[in-house]
Amino acid sequence: MAKINQCPKCGKKLSPFYLKPKCPFCNVDLLYYQLDERLEADALEAERQVEKLDRFKNTIKSSAFASPLLIIRFILFFTPLGSMCLPMYNGLTLIGVIMGLIKGELDFGANLLPVLSMIFVIVLSLAVIISSLFSSTKNGLLRNMIFSLINLSVFLVLSFLTGNFGIGWYITLAIYLAEDSLHLLCDRQIKKNKD
Repeated sequence: MAKINQCPKCGKKLSPFYLKPKCPFCNVDLLYYQLDERLEADALEAERQVEKLDRFKNTIKSSAFASPLLIIRFILFFTPLGSMCLPMYNGLTLIGVIMGLIKGELDFGANLLPVLSMIFVIVLSLAVIISSLFSSTKNGLLRNMIFSLINLSVFLVLSFLTGNFGIGWYITLAIYLAEDSLHLLCDRQIKKNKD
């Protein structure tokens, strides 16, 4: 394959500003030289890219949407956003934190650990969601369990440092425990779908 600013036939270097249709050294037509081969190579590359995209879509479909159980698990990943809208710590809610940030009334000194806990719930839940999209790949279950257990551990550590749990905290904990159980069930489902 000829490099840019190089004749495809003789290989001599051409000026970046050379705009004539023929090579000044071998007089080959620069635009049409081996056009069929270049078009075929482009078509093969496009076909490879489409196959990669299809494999990617199939991986996501088989990891998250191939059965009702997988869909339930995927939806469950987003429910901590709802449970954090209920009182989490000392009556503090996700909506209260957001409104406090918008109005500039949030006391970070008194609420640092609860706010950090909520931030980690959101960020680590996103990591779990992304990981779950590749559950059907090699080590999918292990990766999902690691991300989920890290998520649960950080949540528990920050929570116990914070104390005074509300109903939202208990629901979020129940969601995390359900997610860990669903990873195991979904892994069986994925393996069954592959057979």
